[in-house]
Amino acid sequence: MVKLKDKALAGGSVTDVSTNPKSLSAGRDSYLDIGGDFVVNELSPNKKLIVPELILKVLPQIRKLAMLDDNLSLALNDLVLLTNTGHKIKFDPQVPADQVKKMRDHLNEKCKTWVDGIANTDNFVSKLIAQAYLTGCISNEWVIDNDLKGIKSCFMVEPENIRWVYDKKKQRYFPYQYIVGTRGDTPIGSNVKDFYMKLNPKTYKYFAINGYSEVPYGIPPWLPALRTIAKLYRMDQNVDNLLTLMGLVGFLEVKVAKPTQEDGESDNAYISKLDGFLLKTQREIMKGVSNGVVTGFQDDHEFNFHTATKDMNGVSELYSEAQRKVANSLKYPGTFMGLNTTGGTETGLSIIFTKMLSQLRAVQSIVAADLEIGYRYELLLAGFNFKTLKVEFNPSTITDILKTEQANEYKIRNTSNKYQMGIISQEQAADELGYDAPAEKEPRAPIEENGAQQTREKEKDESDKRTREKNKPQPKMK
Repeated sequence: MVKLKDKALAGGSVTDVSTNPKSLSAGRDSYLDIGGDFVVNELSPNKKLIVPELILKVLPQIRKLAMLDDNLSLALNDLVLLTNTGHKIKFDPQVPADQVKKMRDHLNEKCKTWVDGIANTDNFVSKLIAQAYLTGCISNEWVIDNDLKGIKSCFMVEPENIRWVYDKKKQRYFPYQYIVGTRGDTPIGSNVKDFYMKLNPKTYKYFAINGYSEVPYGIPPWLPALRTIAKLYRMDQNVDNLLTLMGLVGFLEVKVAKPTQEDGESDNAYISKLDGFLLKTQREIMKGVSNGVVTGFQDDHEFNFHTATKDMNGVSELYSEAQRKVANSLKYPGTFMGLNTTGGTETGLSIIFTKMLSQLRAVQSIVAADLEIGYRYELLLAGFNFKTLKVEFNPSTITDILKTEQANEYKIRNTSNKYQMGIISQEQAADELGYDAPAEKEPRAPIEENGAQQTREKEKDESDKRTREKNKPQPKMK
C-alpha cells in the first residue's frame, strides 16, 4: 500500500508514487470486508470459506422456473437467441490466412466433441449464455485430453456447488467445489474442510456478470423476479377461482316457484322433493342454455344473468401492472411480453434497444473470455502457433445494419481526416478503428484518390441539404 507522507487534512501534499515508487509497500492493509450477506467458515488459519447462503439456495429455483414459468421461459428464450449472434475467432496479423482457416476449421470440428448433446459451436455457446442469465455467471471446467493434444471435454459445473475461499497468505480467492451430493461421496469425518475440494484455477473458470463486493460470486440477474412471480401466481390463482365461480362471461341466476308440501308429507320427504325439483330444473336450464333457448312460466320463473366482465373490471389493470413488475425484475422489455410500456414511440423503442445491447454485450464479454481460454488450450496443444487469439461476437440482430455501417463510414472518414492533418499516426488510426496494428506502415494509396469515398461524401452532402430544406419552418398564413 502507499505510504502517505506529509499528510494534511485539506490542501496538503502527499508523496507522489509516480516519482517515488519506493514509497509503496507490498501486501494488503485492509481487512477482509464482505458485509453481512455471507457466512464465513474457517478451513485453516489462513483460509476462510465464504458462503452466500441466499444465492446458493435460489439458483435451483430459478432454473426450475425457467422451464415452468411462461414469463421467465420467454425471457430466457429471447435473450439467448438475441445474445448468440454468432462469433468470429481472430488471430494476430502475422498468422497466414491459410493457417487461420485451418485453425478455425479445427475448432469447429473439435468443439462438437467437447459437450455431449450439442450439434455445433453455436449450440454450445447458447448453453453458456443460458447459464449466465440464469445464475449470473459462467462456471465450467476445460478437461485436457490424456495425450495432452487438445481439449477432451468441457463440463458445466453448477454454480451452487462452487465456494470461494480467501487465502490470506496469497491474498486471493480460489474456487472449491462442495462435494456432498455432487460426486455422491460421503466425506470422512465431520471437519468442514472434508466437504470441499479445491479446483484447478487453470482449467476451471468462473466468470461473473456482476457483483458488489470483493467476493467473486456472481449475483443472478433474475433474483428479484422470484418475489414478483410469486405475487403473479397468487393473482392467477385468484382469477382462476373467480372464473370457476362466475364462469368466463358470467353466470345465470334462475328463480323458480317452490312446490307446495302435500298433506301428510313429512319434512324429510318434502326436502328431498325440493332437492330433486331443483336438480331437474338445473338440468333443463343447462340443456336450454346449450341450445340457445331457455323457457319458463311467467311469474313462476325469474332469470337474471350476471356478467363477470363488469364485476372484474379492474382486474386487467392490476394484472398488467403485475406483469410490468415481472418484466422490470427480469430486466426484460415489457414490450416483448405484449405490454405497452413505451407508447410505441420510436424514441422509446430506441432506448429499449440501446439498453438491451448493453445487456447483451455484458454477457457476450464473459462468454468470449471463456471461449478464448478453451480455444487457446485446444490450438496450442494441437501444435498450432499464434501470438494472440480473440473471440468477437457479430453485431446484434436488433440493430440496423445500414445505420451501423454508416456510423463506421463516418468513423473511418473522421479518422482519415485526422491522419491527413497530421494529428494522429498510422498506428493511432488503426487503434481508433479497433485494430491492434496497421497492416502497412503507410496507406497503400493516397486517400484523396479514393473516388468511392468522394462520391459517397457528395451524396451525403446532398442528402443533408435536402433534409435541412425539408426541416425549415414554413410560413403560415394569418
